Formats: sequence, C-alpha cells, structure tokens
Amino acid sequence: MDISIIIVSYKTPDLILGCIRSIYENSSSINLEIIVVDNAFGDGSKELVLNNFKDVIWIDSGYNAGFSRANNIGIKRASGDYLLILNPDTFIKGDFLGKLMSFYKNQDLLFEDKLGLLTTRIISSVNQSLLVGTGRKFVGFQREIKKNPFSILLNRILGGKKVAYEPKKFHYHNHEVDFVSGACFMIQRSKLTANNLYFDEDFFLYFEDLEFCFRTRKAGLRNYFCSDIEIYHVNSASTSKTNNLNAQIKISEYLFYFKRFNPFQYFLLGNLVKFNFYLNRFLLRRKNEVYLLEELRFEKQLFNEYFFQIPKKYRKGKIGKVDFLKYDK
Repeated sequence: MDISIIIVSYKTPDLILGCIRSIYENSSSINLEIIVVDNAFGDGSKELVLNNFKDVIWIDSGYNAGFSRANNIGIKRASGDYLLILNPDTFIKGDFLGKLMSFYKNQDLLFEDKLGLLTTRIISSVNQSLLVGTGRKFVGFQREIKKNPFSILLNRILGGKKVAYEPKKFHYHNHEVDFVSGACFMIQRSKLTANNLYFDEDFFLYFEDLEFCFRTRKAGLRNYFCSDIEIYHVNSASTSKTNNLNAQIKISEYLFYFKRFNPFQYFLLGNLVKFNFYLNRFLLRRKNEVYLLEELRFEKQLFNEYFFQIPKKYRKGKIGKVDFLKYDK
C-alpha cells in the first residue's frame, strides 16, 4: 500500500463525499486506502459515502473524539507506507498524490532520511485566496510581547521591523518550515511510529497540529513546504464561528504553551499575559472601546479559568488520562 489517507468526518456529508470522489478520480495510478473516522455518527455521511465508494474503510469513533484521537484511530488502522492527514472539506486535482509522494521521496533523500512532515499550498475553494496555516517560529513569548502596549508603541517609534516570513511570497517557493497546516500533510508511517509521533490526545481541537509539528522537530526531523502543487479547501466547514469556537482556540493555545515550555517559563508567560490584560483594559477604558473591552473580558475569563489550572490537570507524562481539554459551555 503506497498511501493511507486519513479523514476525520464531522457533519459534512456532501463535502466529504466530494473530497473522496476527487481522490478516486485523480489517483488511478496510486495504490491507496481511504480511512474515515466518523465523529458524528448518524449525520448521513456513512451511508452517503459507502453507497458510492465501497472500498472506503469507515470507522465509527462512537462519540465526538476530537481531531487528535480520531486521527490516531485512523493512523493505527493504516497500512500504507505514507500517511496523508486530510480535512474532509478539501479536494484535489490532477496527479496530486503522485506528485506529493514523489516530492516526499526526493526531498527525504536530500535531507538524508530526515524529512518529517510535508505540506503544500492550500487555496480557498470559495474565493481562490491563499490559506495560510504553515510557517516558521512557534507561538509563545514573542506573540504575547507583541500584544503588549509598550511593545506596540516602541515598535511604532522605531518604525517597525520587516516581516521575516511573508506567506504570500514564501508559499510560492519550496522551503523548510517549522509547522505545517493540519488540513493536509504527509509523513512516512515508519517515522511516525518509530518516533511515537501520534497526535497528543489532550487536545480536542486546534493547536494539536502545531504541537505535533513541535515534537516532530524535537525528534530531529525537518518539515517542508512544497509549492509545486495545490490542494483546495473550504476552510472551517465543520466548525461554526461562535464564542465556543473562539474559546476552544484560546484554551488549546494555552495547552500548547504548557506542552512547549517548562513550568517556570509557563509561569512567566502566564504573568506576561495577565499584565497585558491589565494594561489593555486600562487603555480601552480610556478610549471607551466597548466592543473590544467585552472581547477582552471574555478572554480574561478564559485565562482565569484555564491557564493556571492546566498544569494541575495535564501533567506531562501522565498515563491513563481519559479526558481532553474541551470548552463546552
């Protein structure tokens, strides 16, 4: 088996059908298997897909297992030499899989068997814009420092710094990256298993791909962006633009900080975040920015409820945990 394609399904029956159809229609020369892990049993996706494509391996997770756990279920079932993690709201054209696998093999030779994750350019199928989820430098202290009003003022006085990584420029050139988009990436299965690079199941949704990339780099593997081919993506089709979504993104970000930094660094970062809250609240009150103040209050509430509670709940190396960090209010 050349490639195992793993797709997590959640309430997007028509989109996942289109995704799978595009794979079969454009991959006749590739020996592949498609594994769908269903997080929304009963939404009609299973019947729709299997009535059209009987070769698809369909796994019911039994509950909404989130992105990490569902992908791990698919990975453990896979038999292909290469794994392709794919979102259900994507579709391919032409010899996408053949070119991606060929590029992986060639780049792996150049990297002396040290290529980790490979992704490619992602284009919105809605408006043909470039979707950016790949880049350099993992989030952390630098992001929080940039939010500090004093840092913003100093940056303005000094005229600002030139942007080191410009996606609209770099995404049209092949180059090494730190992290790749979870919507589409390939990895050699033997490297994933040898380095125990399964998704961290403490994550329910968001930032699990960033954490995955972080551990890949720590394992001595190199991640890469291929600009020679494109994939098309609806983007966030299975999630809604609600406070719950924004809250899930934020608490998953806090969890990533906890996974990335040692306890002292995490404590320092938390106090920097807290300091930024107080400064920004003071400035927004002076300007009477009501809407922005409300957003800040919501984020501060999340911070108070989660940031310093995460170390108590998700100790590094903890064994046998059965829950994940999910915002459900």
